[in-house]
Amino acid sequence: MSSLLAAFVEGVRHLRRHPLRAALAALTCAVAIAVTVNVVSLSYGMDEDIRRDIARFGRLTIDVGRAPVVRPGAPRASFGEAELATVRATVAGLDATVVPLRSERVTASGDAEVRQMVLAAVGVGFPRTLAISLKAGRFLRPEDRGLAACVLDESSAKSLFPGVAPAAVVGRTVRLARAAPADVPVVGVLEDPMTYRALFEAFDEGRGARTLISALLSFRNVYVPEDAIASAELTTVSVVLPDEARLATAYDRLVKVWPAGGVDADPATLAPINVFARKAWMDAFGGATQTGAFLGNIVWILVCLVACVMISTLNLVAIRERYDELAIRRCEGARRRDVVAQVAAEGLVTSVVGGLAGLPLGVLGADVLARIVMFPFRFDARFAGVAVLVSVVLGLLSSAIPARRAAALDPAAVLSRRLS
Repeated sequence: MSSLLAAFVEGVRHLRRHPLRAALAALTCAVAIAVTVNVVSLSYGMDEDIRRDIARFGRLTIDVGRAPVVRPGAPRASFGEAELATVRATVAGLDATVVPLRSERVTASGDAEVRQMVLAAVGVGFPRTLAISLKAGRFLRPEDRGLAACVLDESSAKSLFPGVAPAAVVGRTVRLARAAPADVPVVGVLEDPMTYRALFEAFDEGRGARTLISALLSFRNVYVPEDAIASAELTTVSVVLPDEARLATAYDRLVKVWPAGGVDADPATLAPINVFARKAWMDAFGGATQTGAFLGNIVWILVCLVACVMISTLNLVAIRERYDELAIRRCEGARRRDVVAQVAAEGLVTSVVGGLAGLPLGVLGADVLARIVMFPFRFDARFAGVAVLVSVVLGLLSSAIPARRAAALDPAAVLSRRLS
């Protein structure tokens, strides 16, 4: 142990005698770790955030509504109380919660005016279709009737009442411009399930032309009691199941009533009603985010490999200049493992110093990139631990070849070549 400690101390002394070389190696490590911090923060951070957001959309929910593809010239399919009764009968015995929803576009105003928001008339069971908690206040109750109360999505609350905290929005009034304009008191605010709303909306140039159902999923809605909209037509019916086994059973039953068509199916053969299991979409989307994280891993691994090659080259050049020094150490009694320990210690110290310097550099770089491209980066202690570990491995790998080369030196041959 004492000999290894002595070799480590000697390695540190050598670094102090060659500060520029040590600084270059540490800087290479710092850049590699900064890139690692940025890529890991982006890929893993966004992957976890998106997976969490997706989970809020109701994994055990099936949506039944009009098919989005309509054959040209075909009449619009009826979707109302008869179809609602069919859904209830189809999922009977599965302990399902059936939530009908009617909606229409309205202009709503509070402290500010927002065009084309969605007025959604829902039952008290609507929160079960989503895993979203209340930000403030309460949801609709059975005793709420007509336009006596409303609940806002958090994004709607921020648009209607800029700069007002959700708790302060409760108790205020929203003005709905309909055939019969009404002032509706706000009794609650639902949490926004989309972490990266600002980013996605920046790319959503066609949001003004989206369908009513997709507008509902943008979570800029005003929720009112189910009798507040008198239309006999429904927008969608959501069926919430208690577990995945009954979810699969309910989906199979509903698809038998309204068969699903493939991508290449003839529109004339498609059922006018569409059955959509959110679980399938969530699994597909989750797989896409996982692929993105994997590609991010490849990027930072390649950067670290390049850094490893550069530091190894630098160490090899340095070893050639130190043949005499290391040969004399061998003549003084140093063993091969002592020389290996010294060279490895030098690489380890420079990589650790570079890694620690790369952490703030990576966070600073992430902040600058976020300001330039408006892209969210998330960093936490786990990513710092991964970066430091990568730095240590990088230092050991880049020192392995130079250390073995130094240990294989024949002191007599080196010194005799010098004397000759």
